[in-house]
Amino acid sequence: MQRFGKCAWLLIVGFPALLSAQGFGIYEQNTCTMARGGTAAAAPCPDGSAIFFNPAGLAGLKGGHASIGVTLIDVMGGFTDDIFGQNTKLDDPLLPVPQAYVSYAVTPKVGVGLGLFAPYGLETKWPLAFDGRFAGYDNIIKTFYVQPTVAYQVTPWLKLGGGFDIVHGSVALHQRLDLSQTPLPPGLPVPPGTTFGQFGIPLGTDFADVDLEASKTSFSGHFGAIAKVNDRLSIGAHYLMKVTLNYAGTAHFTPVATGIVIPADITVGSLTIPAGTQLDAFLTSLGLFTNPALLADQTATASIANPDMLVVGVAYKATEQLTLLADYQWTHWSTFSVLNLTFAPNTLLNQTLTESYKSTSGVRVGGEWATNQGMIFRGGYLWHQGAAPAQTVTPLLPEGDRNEFTAGFSMKMGRQLTANLAYQYIRQNDRRGRTRETPNLVPTVVLNNGLYTFSAHLFGASLAFTF
Repeated sequence: MQRFGKCAWLLIVGFPALLSAQGFGIYEQNTCTMARGGTAAAAPCPDGSAIFFNPAGLAGLKGGHASIGVTLIDVMGGFTDDIFGQNTKLDDPLLPVPQAYVSYAVTPKVGVGLGLFAPYGLETKWPLAFDGRFAGYDNIIKTFYVQPTVAYQVTPWLKLGGGFDIVHGSVALHQRLDLSQTPLPPGLPVPPGTTFGQFGIPLGTDFADVDLEASKTSFSGHFGAIAKVNDRLSIGAHYLMKVTLNYAGTAHFTPVATGIVIPADITVGSLTIPAGTQLDAFLTSLGLFTNPALLADQTATASIANPDMLVVGVAYKATEQLTLLADYQWTHWSTFSVLNLTFAPNTLLNQTLTESYKSTSGVRVGGEWATNQGMIFRGGYLWHQGAAPAQTVTPLLPEGDRNEFTAGFSMKMGRQLTANLAYQYIRQNDRRGRTRETPNLVPTVVLNNGLYTFSAHLFGASLAFTF
């Protein structure tokens, strides 16, 4: 029974992949900051987005600031297998990621604000002809943060800020199950572990479609500091605390017709499937999709932590018009090493999975140049490591080291209104990986069977308003 349960829990492997890598962490939570490569730890843009990038930046602002924007993500990529050299392309839709911020200076020293944004969220969608469909063919994550924030100007040179985070996460995962790799259910007169493949069922035979939806709300916190060294130089740091989401959801299994007719008698152990048997009718007779011990709906839970993150940076005002910025980002992905999965009512499906993620570093540089006509031009570059080790690169998250280039500008639309536009190009290093999961086994690079490619175009637009 436990081996048959591999089918049920394969889908849940998508939890860590979608939640736990820079590949699907979205740092582009503000158009102004996005245009300058995400650099903001020492000098956040004055539009309320300091709530996300460094809450200390709310202190010392005058009046009220509000901004609303969206980042559009156009993902491209694919997989080329080693044996046939066949390339399968991702089929991801254009993904909109919204952000909104509002802040207000209560006193010259105290600033408050509220931010709403989605720092984790993307979709990996593969065609159903792709072998990776058995790991996951349409996987969606949405994580929404609400951040109330307060900041205080402690001294003329030091600002502090912080607040708490309300985090709501949801996932929707879809995959196919391969009948050839599925053990026969217990109670039949065959040796334990006998698979349908031993009855001649070919590799890659879809017989079930699985979907899982789960959600959870949790709480965390964030805080930051900015120190003004002199009139030109500032340094800053921002810390986002880890948040643990105890997901719970239901895995639902829908039969997929194989259309196979057994061509000749097949005997394994004491069980014979006679020639002419309609395979789909035989599977139905086994009660695969009605027995809670097999593929009836199962409740699945998993505890996943979005890791803590530290960003430190400097900002230097080279001239009255030119500001240069640099940030270093560290993300504590090594906290994600082992994943425990729990099922009900069939507790024999419980699993422990080894992921062995590593903490990542990223470097960002950027600048902005203000013209006398009220326009500000921005540009930036950033490099970031991937979190997944070579043995855990799958269709759910084919991520790796990245180089990214950004550009954009701001333009005054009136005395109180500013429009911002930004563009970002992501070029990820090609990464070897695999198309199949390894239930109950420690993953190994020996199973990697092809090359993943990934790139993306990001477009940002926002309006900022002062009052």
